[in-house]
Amino acid sequence: MNWNRRDFLKGTSAAAIAAMAAGIPISKVFGSITGNNPKSTADSVILLWMAGGMPHTDTFDPKKYTPFSKGMQSNSVLSTFKSIPTALDGINFSEGLESIAGIMDKGTLIRSYVAADMGHILHSRHQYHWHTCYQPPQSVSAPHIGSWIAKELGPLNP
Repeated sequence: MNWNRRDFLKGTSAAAIAAMAAGIPISKVFGSITGNNPKSTADSVILLWMAGGMPHTDTFDPKKYTPFSKGMQSNSVLSTFKSIPTALDGINFSEGLESIAGIMDKGTLIRSYVAADMGHILHSRHQYHWHTCYQPPQSVSAPHIGSWIAKELGPLNP
């Protein structure tokens, strides 16, 4: 049987609840689910969560190098860093990440995540989505403090 994440969570949560109700140790219940899966070899997972950090085009997914020059149009810039090879054939990182590039044969790079369109202004909405797999709850936005002040004082630039 091929398990997807949803089926796995349904099965394990149902098994855990049943086991707790019956007084069976959880480890015995989960042992049967993982019976025919290969033994994992990883001891840990390192997630580089760079909230507000570097963009992917300047780190792990470099685009064509475009040297910066004064007065250039922003839409003509693809990447201001040169591309360097990694320990994996066909995978390049941006210069400055040589240490990570040297050990990429021991890691995994996820480039397939596509965020739901929740607006481009509030990064916290995307972070909430990434951490929980749920879109943040929608609510009526409260007026900003500047709006309240402008309403009370009236227009200052008539």
